[in-house]
Amino acid sequence: MKKQFLVLFPFMLSFLTACSGSDSGTGAGSIGGTKFYSLSSPLPNSSTINNKLSVGIGPVEIPRLLNRPQIVSRKNNTEIIIAEMHQWGGSYKEELVKALTDNFSSLLKTERIEEYPWKSSFKPNYQVRIDIESFDGQIGKSAVLNARWRLVNNNKELLVKRAVIEVPVSAIGTSSSSSYGAYVKAQSQAVSRLSQEIVTYIQKNPQ
Repeated sequence: MKKQFLVLFPFMLSFLTACSGSDSGTGAGSIGGTKFYSLSSPLPNSSTINNKLSVGIGPVEIPRLLNRPQIVSRKNNTEIIIAEMHQWGGSYKEELVKALTDNFSSLLKTERIEEYPWKSSFKPNYQVRIDIESFDGQIGKSAVLNARWRLVNNNKELLVKRAVIEVPVSAIGTSSSSSYGAYVKAQSQAVSRLSQEIVTYIQKNPQ
């Protein structure tokens, strides 16, 4: 039994090392050489929740190209890079919706934010529908979000607007601008700016 343990020990150690590895500058974990990432909410968390406003987020539509575990970027205008060694930690769509929800909650100082589909008992003051037409960019350069969003109240469309948001990697204050971690941070910042654009309209046009 002891001999068997000594044989298995190096393999166990190798596996644990792979699972615990991380890129401290990007928030990415690593398993077997593949690094995993998540979108974040760069907006500060508000400890003051004093708004009874309710907002429903969704449906959020994404193109088929982005509906995959691998992180997608561009080599140039016509060539796409699908990174096998750099992947999302979970569902990309779930990552996106969660980042939007966190941003809205922080900006509006309310916990009454629900993801689509919500229960029939939830009656949001606003519903935000978002169609992501493209969301990519170039590693080491920038992330570009191209989206159309709609603001709805009681099934009445209040506003339809297109947002094209580009976030240079150099603008996010990271020491490793050529990394996938920096690219994901730039994408998180783009989602934050989209959230701010929508919230600004909500705050100016209260229901």
